[in-house]
Amino acid sequence: MKIKSTLIAVATAITLAFSSCAAAKDLKIGMSIDDLRLERWQKDRDIFVKKAESLGAQVSVQSANGDAQAQISQIENMLNRGIDVLVIIPFNGEVLSNVIAEAKKEGVKVLAYDRLINNADIDFYISFDNEKVGELQAQSIVEKKPEGNYFLMGGSPVDNNAKLFRKGQMKVLQPLIDSGKIKVVGDQWVDSWLAEKALQIMENALTANKNNIDAVVASNDATAGGAIQALSAQGLSGKVAISGQDADLAAIKRIIDGTQTMTVYKPITTLADKAAEISVALGKNENVQSNSTLNNGLKDVPAYLLDPIAVTKDNIDETVIKDGFHKKEAVYQ
Repeated sequence: MKIKSTLIAVATAITLAFSSCAAAKDLKIGMSIDDLRLERWQKDRDIFVKKAESLGAQVSVQSANGDAQAQISQIENMLNRGIDVLVIIPFNGEVLSNVIAEAKKEGVKVLAYDRLINNADIDFYISFDNEKVGELQAQSIVEKKPEGNYFLMGGSPVDNNAKLFRKGQMKVLQPLIDSGKIKVVGDQWVDSWLAEKALQIMENALTANKNNIDAVVASNDATAGGAIQALSAQGLSGKVAISGQDADLAAIKRIIDGTQTMTVYKPITTLADKAAEISVALGKNENVQSNSTLNNGLKDVPAYLLDPIAVTKDNIDETVIKDGFHKKEAVYQ
């Protein structure tokens, strides 16, 4: 009897272990990405997929290419294919409440990745402290140009993060604006964060101000790159302080060349790995640890926020290269 009960116990343990493994193997994650034409999101995708697959999940990825309706259609398609978890990097965080309601009806867990989705029943949000991103951008530019004519170049007007970056920027800039040290000579938002749009905006701003611009608070590296093209055409690149974000390789090279002042590095490997772990845990109905809460207009959403890092010419080696985000030979080629 003792041998028989032992055999039963072993068989039960094996069955439970197999079932647990099978459950993880069968976990399906749908990842809907705003726009894979941007270098930043390609990195996030690759790291997330690798980590999620190492945890036993299957991941399908689709890119909306900066089209809100396309993203909704792609999410509906993922839901029809029977996913367990939906990870969304939204193009427009204001228009997804209905499709997320559909996901919830089907028992699908929803994680908002790096951009908050407003007025929707999402389960979790993971990102960086985005107000802090804006503070780092503005502080770096103020250190370089403590007074003068400033142009504010916001990100996509339908990206909630762009608004948070601006909120952080203004925490630093507003006292200097009030004191008269800084004069804001223009303020525009860049549709879809596109460099070509930023180029046009900067060209117009330079014309309107007769090239009298001392600093540009650009909210990411793509918009900074477009603005720098326009500055370069007027012989002003390197003379006008300009911020960025995402630590794109091209931006790091511009910082070395002196045409871009700084960028904000967000350790994407940490973000994507953590997001994959959270996604799998949500799919298995496990408790997920949060370190913050954000209200998205509908509910208080549990969140996990990471710290961003300002990168200048002085700390490239200790940040993006040390972390393996960029290879040294690629940066200093």
